[in-house]
Amino acid sequence: MSRSSFLYALWCLAILGLYLTAASQGYSPFADGGRTAGAARAYGPTHK
Repeated sequence: MSRSSFLYALWCLAILGLYLTAASQGYSPFADGGRTAGAARAYGPTHK
């Protein structure tokens, strides 16, 4: 395996790892509000 293909595979694994970490934490860069860390709050719509 050449050095460039090894670095590309390492880059792909890093991207996959970041995606899986974001999925497990529930993080979305497109969400309007951030996720609260450990705070108890009601899930679902809070408006009437």
